[in-house]
Amino acid sequence: MRLPTTIAVVTLTVLGLACAQSVERPVPNEVVAGIDSLNARLVQAYRSRNAPEYGALFTDSAVFEWPAFNTVQGRPALEAMVSGNWASLSDQDLQLIVSSRRVAPNHATEFGAFQQSYSDPKGARMTEFGRYVVYLARQEDGTWLIDRFFGFADSTRPVSARP
Repeated sequence: MRLPTTIAVVTLTVLGLACAQSVERPVPNEVVAGIDSLNARLVQAYRSRNAPEYGALFTDSAVFEWPAFNTVQGRPALEAMVSGNWASLSDQDLQLIVSSRRVAPNHATEFGAFQQSYSDPKGARMTEFGRYVVYLARQEDGTWLIDRFFGFADSTRPVSARP
């Protein structure tokens, strides 16, 4: 009779801990400002279609994963990827909507959604929607760089609402 009671208590404890709301510690202002600055530079790289500026936002060993592309690693591969993809696009814009951030002393994880707009070679305006998670590495000087990016198209939008 004692074993079933112990199992029940352990199970209820685990369930209680799993369901409990976590208390998030506030992220220091300088961390928020640093990551927001990195995101602003990313948006600027898209708008200017500047592949070296884009590559400079990543660590040397960064990985970019997107189901529609081959996974690339390292700044030269990242720059080549965007150079090829951006060549036929004009009037690009990127909007990031940050959902949450988890911050540790040397790294952070950001979750969010994005909206990328551009004009295709025929001049038609296109907009793509997606979700992302990015792993950021804090550098010795306190700045942040992207170490791993994973994104995917947003499949939650109704087909009739897609451009």
